[in-house]
Formats: sequence, structure tokens, C-alpha cells
Amino acid sequence: MVRYTVRRIFITIPILLVMSVLTFMGARAVASPEAALRFNPRVRPEDIARYREQLGLDDSEFVQYTRWLGKFITGDLGNSLVARRPVGEMLAEALRNTMVLAIVALTVSLLIGVLIGIIAAVRQNSWFDYTTTGLSLLGIATPVFLVGLMLQLVLGVYLQRWLNTSEPIFYTAGMTSPGTQGFDLMDRLRHIALPATALAVQLIAVYSRYMRASLLEVLNSDYIRTARSKGISERRVLTKHGVRTALIPLTTQAAIDIGLLVGGLIITEVIFAWPGMGTLFLQALFDGDYVVILPWLMITAAAVFIANLIADLLYAVLDPRIRYA
Repeated sequence: MVRYTVRRIFITIPILLVMSVLTFMGARAVASPEAALRFNPRVRPEDIARYREQLGLDDSEFVQYTRWLGKFITGDLGNSLVARRPVGEMLAEALRNTMVLAIVALTVSLLIGVLIGIIAAVRQNSWFDYTTTGLSLLGIATPVFLVGLMLQLVLGVYLQRWLNTSEPIFYTAGMTSPGTQGFDLMDRLRHIALPATALAVQLIAVYSRYMRASLLEVLNSDYIRTARSKGISERRVLTKHGVRTALIPLTTQAAIDIGLLVGGLIITEVIFAWPGMGTLFLQALFDGDYVVILPWLMITAAAVFIANLIADLLYAVLDPRIRYA
């Protein structure tokens, strides 16, 4: 497994290098740091030329790329052109906030989704199976922004009116309440409840469908019938042989979701004003701050690779028949 991991890492290096080229070209094409200056009537053309020279934008694209890549590899991400803050500090803060939200949503989604999928597979064609199937299809078809807005209205606004409380039970924006000192667990939970639920609704629907379909296929396989013929209890057949193997497709989907979530839950973060990677990316894009956009894209690409590598290694843990040379 160690050899396989090292080989995958070496294979990924040229892929990430190609990604860096595409990332640099794309970011430079859509983000122009001097765009806002050109619409300012008080800014003279010579001021714009001097600004471009300071940023090194007059150099060839190859020179700009190699200069940026060298700094990126050494960890020098520079300072934001607009916020005037270290980019590494901004990305670390945004990534931490996004991961908090993503971990809570994924944990809840996996626990509930796997449980629903197992029960629906074991009780196939029952009222529970039909009900969860319908609700899952509804959850998959409902856009995240609509779920978020409904949660804000019902649980953030109307619930406070119904209970006649001085403050909402669940907050609809931000991570902390104004004036909060230090880390307040209850305050953080009241802020994260709605955005995590908005994310979990669709994830639970997807994971439950994956788990049900995969477990049904596994329970009808030959080795499961062999295990039953040996007199092994149904509970052990289900938990030790059935569920473990059925988790493999779900592991693949969860790894893809984790890699994508690292890049930022753009819609959810915007609706709930959550200061994460998605919000940071949109702000940098609007400002033409390519210094922030470039490492953001590279971190997202690396997260997708790492998540899929972890998923591949988990396959061998879930199914002993899988071996990596």
C-alpha cells in the first residue's frame, strides 16, 4: 500500500503541474487587477502603467507564470491586491471556516444517509422504502439555495415569531454573534445549524440512494448466500459482510464531495454569509484579485486528489479482497 501511495503521488505531480498552467491562464484571463482603475476618471493612463509595472504584468506570461510558481512552491503566496493582507492567512482562515461547516454537514449526512439506505435495503418494497425513496428524489431535485432560503424563513424568522422569543433560535447569517468573546459553543451551533442542514438535505438524499442500491446488490451476491448457508447470523452477515462492501461506492462519492467542498460551498456560504472559501473566491473574482484566486484554485485541485487517494486506500480496508501492489 505504501508503494501504491508513493506511485500515485508521483503520478499526480505532472497532473498538478498542468493544472497550475491552466489555472494561471484561466485566472489571468478572467481577473484583471487594473480593471477597476480603468473606470475611475481620476486615474490617469500613466498611473495604470505604473501599477502594471509594479505587479510585473508587463512581463511575458511565461515569466509571470514561472515567477508565481516558484513563489507558490516555496509557500510565498504574497499579499492580496485589495485587502492588503497575506494571502496565506486569508486562505487558512477561509479554509478553516469551510471545513468546519463541511465536516458537520458530511458527518450528519453520512450517519443519516447510511442508516436510511441500510433500512431501505433490508426492508425493500416496504412503506419505509417507498417513503424514503420519494423523499430522496425530492431532496435531490430541490436546489440548495431554495432549501437554504426556506430554512432561513421557517427556522430563522417564523420560529422566533411563533415562540415569541427576544432572539432567533437559529441564526441566519455569519459564524458568531456581534460582541461574542472567545469561542462560544452554543452560539456557534446556533449559527452552523441552518447552513449545515441546507447542505445535508441533498447529501442525505444522495448517500441513502447510493447505500440502498449498493447494499441490495451485495446482499444478492454469491458470497452472501454462502455465508448464510454456513449458518452465520443475519446480523453478522449484514454488518460484517454486507455493509462493509456496500460502502465502497459511497466512499467514492463522499471523497468527491469532500474534495469539492474544500473549494467552498459558494451558494450556501453566500446565502448564510459564511466567511469560507466560496465567499473568498467570489470576492477575489469580483475584485480581480488574481493573487488570491491562483492559490485558491491550486488548493482545490490538491484537495480533490488527496480525497480520492484516501478513498482508494479505504477500499482495501472495507473489502479485504482488494490489494494494492
